[in-house]
Amino acid sequence: MDFKSSFACFFNKIFYKRREEGGGCVNKSRGAAYTNGMEIFVSEKAKNARYIAYIYASLCGMSSACGTKSRIAFDDDRIMLCLETEKKYEPFLRRLAEEKISECIAVGYKYELFRRAVRPTGLCGEDAEILLAALVAADFADDRRYIRSALHGADVYTIDGFFSFRLAAMRRKWQNVTACVPPHFTKEKLAAFLGYLFREGSEKIFVRGGEVYDGQYRKLRRATLIEEGVSEMNGIREIILSGAGEVECVSALFPKEEEFLRLYYAGKVTFA
Repeated sequence: MDFKSSFACFFNKIFYKRREEGGGCVNKSRGAAYTNGMEIFVSEKAKNARYIAYIYASLCGMSSACGTKSRIAFDDDRIMLCLETEKKYEPFLRRLAEEKISECIAVGYKYELFRRAVRPTGLCGEDAEILLAALVAADFADDRRYIRSALHGADVYTIDGFFSFRLAAMRRKWQNVTACVPPHFTKEKLAAFLGYLFREGSEKIFVRGGEVYDGQYRKLRRATLIEEGVSEMNGIREIILSGAGEVECVSALFPKEEEFLRLYYAGKVTFA
């Protein structure tokens, strides 16, 4: 199965699940244009289709409530999400799209930059991934805010082009951070860094069956910007990326998730 067929299969699974839940909001054909309608376009390299999937999944519930139509288009090595909405809903939907695009960059693009530049010795593969997730999470709120301000006013959101040509200062900031990471990292240094990071957290999250939810019980999906699917490592990444200071587990956990929480969230986690 080629890439386009694979993604179409994945996208259809999302669509039919949403439709069964009463939230169908996908229309693959343009259909009749809205009177006084507006369109919002988001595009990305096809190999980064997980970013478009993340934006779509994040917007679908809100956009269906506004009567918005969504469709996916492929053009050579690119993928595009088009949102068609009534003019009165366009500012709200655009703000929401900009928020999710900023998360794609502040998590997905930042992780890729750090993954290539940060390779300290002294950590096993899993601990190195924990360190990378922590580095991404460290300035997440500030990074997202900066990116959103830079996105404001764009007509078409070309994510990769925007990152390459409009966020030079952000890239320099991230590169400066990577240069400060010690070439040799120990388990003790990792624990100290995570301890500092988690002390800053003020939110409470819930963990259930490998999935993570915020204080309003909304499912968090930021780790899918790093790796698609459900895995023990993605569950750990999601906890770190949430920036939470308190964790409540409402079901049994994957063994590695439980080990992570007992080691790094001691005194701040409750188990089912």
